Amino acid sequence: MRTIISIILIISTIQTFAQKENKYIREGNKDYYAENYGNSEVSYQKALELNPNSYEANFNLADAFFKQKKYDDAIKQYSALLKEQKDKTKLAQLSFNIGNAHFKKAEDFLSKQKMQEAIKELDNSINAYKKSLINNPKDKEAKYNLTFAKYLKKQLEEQQKQNQNNQNKNNQNQNKNNQDKNGDNNQDKNKNNNQDQNQDKNKQNEQDADGDGIPDKVEKGNDEKKPRDTDKDGQPDYKDQDSDNDGIPDEKEAGVDPEHPKDTDKDGLPDYRDTDSDNDGTPDAQDPDQQQQKNQISREDALRLLEAIANDEKNVQEKLKKKKGKAVKVKSGKDW
Repeated sequence: MRTIISIILIISTIQTFAQKENKYIREGNKDYYAENYGNSEVSYQKALELNPNSYEANFNLADAFFKQKKYDDAIKQYSALLKEQKDKTKLAQLSFNIGNAHFKKAEDFLSKQKMQEAIKELDNSINAYKKSLINNPKDKEAKYNLTFAKYLKKQLEEQQKQNQNNQNKNNQNQNKNNQDKNGDNNQDKNKNNNQDQNQDKNKQNEQDADGDGIPDKVEKGNDEKKPRDTDKDGQPDYKDQDSDNDGIPDEKEAGVDPEHPKDTDKDGLPDYRDTDSDNDGTPDAQDPDQQQQKNQISREDALRLLEAIANDEKNVQEKLKKKKGKAVKVKSGKDW
């Protein structure tokens, strides 16, 4: 009799836990659909305390992370489920969502003009979409997302190549300037001065002679007869694309408003004339944070690509609304 009673008690306890687990999942779903994603996360965590192996609670928790833009947490959660799955439908869904999370991370990096990081996340999203299609080859939205991720990656790589070509050109110009600067031949110096004077006459009506976005009147300084030459290389700032000779083009250091160039450390010296613009003791030429700017996409190109993503995302969401039926589970699914 004791054995029978014990078995009955165990069954009763299991049923109680299952009821509480389902209750927390229902509460989490309710908050999720009300867009209270933080509360839904708490409820799903409570359900998992009762049953750590609950697929529904684990999956929905990953969705709650995704909605809160905790993309790394979402990827980790989806990936853990992926390792335990054999069902092709679930494998396809999990891989798709992992692809979406990596794509969102790419968007975030793109908004910060961090091109290399964005490309890396796009690679991850492409691989995830491919795995999704292996398990569900007929998923049209996975095919679309894969195509768009590849397209965006190609755009960024082309922009990166262009930036590198521009950088190589700037380096060549800089090497030439350094040779002129270190030369001892007075005749060469006089020749350069004559060339500068002739160029001054030819460009006297131009507002931005070196094409760096910073107006000549800003770069020349207060003395029109003796324009400012920050790095003393014989090339005045308004004709020099790297006025402080730190290896970072003035265009990058000027910031989003070139008419009022950025001054990171607020010392009165704009970054394009400051060899230690963040005043951290490390020259910009050696500072990893400053060197990273060379691999950044321009603000205008970043905004253009983000606008294209937003427009495509809107079109996808409109299509989904038309097809949407009654939801059985919480799924971020086709969510971008």
